[in-house]
Amino acid sequence: ENRIEQIIANLLDNSISFSKDGSNVFVNVSNEKNQILIKIIDEGQGFKEKDTSRIFNRFYSNRPEKFGEHSGLGLNIVKNLVNLHDGEIVASNRLDKEGALIEIKFPSV
Repeated sequence: ENRIEQIIANLLDNSISFSKDGSNVFVNVSNEKNQILIKIIDEGQGFKEKDTSRIFNRFYSNRPEKFGEHSGLGLNIVKNLVNLHDGEIVASNRLDKEGALIEIKFPSV
């Protein structure tokens, strides 16, 4: 339970930090096809990487200097926690407008 909270808190923190003041961050939780699906959707700048799986690599960071020092471990820890719960995590750019979409799938119990 605490690890799932840590996953969501870290992803929300990232979404908020990359979004402009006054923009929205959405959290959608659903149960579909024997899976718990969690989507974190923001109106930030989205991902610059074509291969968005790279953002989950250990020590990877692509934050502008104005964000200060970051270890590049946050999303790697999230991925490891998702994997620990037999889940999957995928990052992509929104198709409908600027922003990022993180999708997590956990098996239903």
